[in-house]
Amino acid sequence: MRRFLCTVLLTAIPVAPLLAQGSLSLQGFGYPTGQASSRAAGTAGALGETDAGSPINPGALPNAGRSLFSFQMDPEFRQITVNGRAVNTTTARFPVISVGSKLGTRGFLGISFSTLLDRTWDASFQDSVTVGGDRVASTVSATVRGAVNDTRLAYAWQFSEKLQAGMAIHAYTGANRMTLQRTFNDSATFGALAQNTTLAYGGSALSMGVVAMPIPHIAVGASLRLGGNMRTRYDDSTATRGNAPTRYGMSLTYDGIPGSQLALRVNHEQWTRMASMGSSSLDVNDVTEVAAGADIAGPKFQSVPTQFRLGARMRDLPFGWNGKVVSERTLAAGAGIPFARGWAALDVSVQRSLRKAGGLSEKGTILSVGLTVRP
Repeated sequence: MRRFLCTVLLTAIPVAPLLAQGSLSLQGFGYPTGQASSRAAGTAGALGETDAGSPINPGALPNAGRSLFSFQMDPEFRQITVNGRAVNTTTARFPVISVGSKLGTRGFLGISFSTLLDRTWDASFQDSVTVGGDRVASTVSATVRGAVNDTRLAYAWQFSEKLQAGMAIHAYTGANRMTLQRTFNDSATFGALAQNTTLAYGGSALSMGVVAMPIPHIAVGASLRLGGNMRTRYDDSTATRGNAPTRYGMSLTYDGIPGSQLALRVNHEQWTRMASMGSSSLDVNDVTEVAAGADIAGPKFQSVPTQFRLGARMRDLPFGWNGKVVSERTLAAGAGIPFARGWAALDVSVQRSLRKAGGLSEKGTILSVGLTVRP
């Protein structure tokens, strides 16, 4: 029974349940949020390597100034189309919380809590089973609530105005809580069957990164995250073992336009290191993504410029469906509104994604609202 439940939990479900689930992007271990702040999300993640509020590059922490507190919420609205039928679903996320403070004149200590993979879905389909020699109609439903979360403790040092670097340790935690239930149409004769299962995650990683300005108006951001051991646990016993994904990325940012930044980022993540943690039918692949974006100065508010953002990103999702890779193309737009004389900012962004695999298509809209305070 344990192996059966783990297989159901970790394997992509077929077309009929997929329609009820209403998501092409939540296969396998879940959807990779990208761990970008609302500010970076407005550029489709292009500013991720140099953004202090995004727990991606620990070397970017000194860009926050004296201190940092940021919190955001990212609800997603999805519509999947299967054989001409459309289903709408919504998922609420709180993907990034970051706090930090400058230590001395050159050091910066920060801690963040973010979502690495989100997996929240519902599925149901009609089925029949043999009971006492008769076929009995029933409905099978599955509900999953869970995520893999990343807690990061980072320290950065600013060597000069042109070079800063940092290191961080990561702890991966979280759980998938699944309810598998069968209810019979003839409820007066047959009672419902239900099984609740919790599959917990645990793992670690080490990351490092730099932000440098080799020539005027050009900033280079680069980071590396080395994934350590990772495991799933069921009833306090280890169910599967694997490794956390290793990631490396690099960006170029141009700030020659006063108050504005243009950025190009390339990121690669080795999700196949998690393959042994799933069932044999789990479709998993490594992912390279490319993002480009702009953060442009707008009219002043309380003597501080507002910001307008645009971006685009191309990538595949790490977990496929029915042997097919899920591709994702994203357009993003956003704005940053300062207040409290520039000590705080409200960042809002919208990401519109189109995902495709094996003749299926899904449209997703992520609305990100973040509050950043830099006292």
